[in-house]
Amino acid sequence: MRILRYVLVPWTIFLVYSFFTFIFGQNGLYSQRYLQSELVRLSSNYESLKEANKNFYRTRDNLKTDRDSISVYARQLGYGRDNEEFIRIMGLGIAVNSDLPAGQVHYAAQPAYITDTAIKIIAALFGFLVFLFFIIRDYLLPGSRQDSRQ
Repeated sequence: MRILRYVLVPWTIFLVYSFFTFIFGQNGLYSQRYLQSELVRLSSNYESLKEANKNFYRTRDNLKTDRDSISVYARQLGYGRDNEEFIRIMGLGIAVNSDLPAGQVHYAAQPAYITDTAIKIIAALFGFLVFLFFIIRDYLLPGSRQDSRQ
């Protein structure tokens, strides 16, 4: 009957491996939550890029069709019509569409997880500890042999 207790060793290894893989593995809960937060962050960035893209297309369409917009844009660039005089204030720079940011690209980072090899080592150590516990209990504690024979 004592031998049946040692069947717990492989089951311990299996359960510890399954638990750590489910929680901390490459596709575990910890990685999934991290990737979901990355998805939210990237989705908001995508929406802001879409809005910036719409604004740029509106500006482009406006410049294609409206002559007054073209002249305002040309004046922002520092161009003028014939017989126009400009008073340029130094140090201000050219304010060309300064209210329309181009956006920023965000890349998803890899989630932090425990490698499969490390999880296997942890599970083997837990299995070894259970095996060591049974060895000590069955053979090294005083009176344990007498109790098991009765």
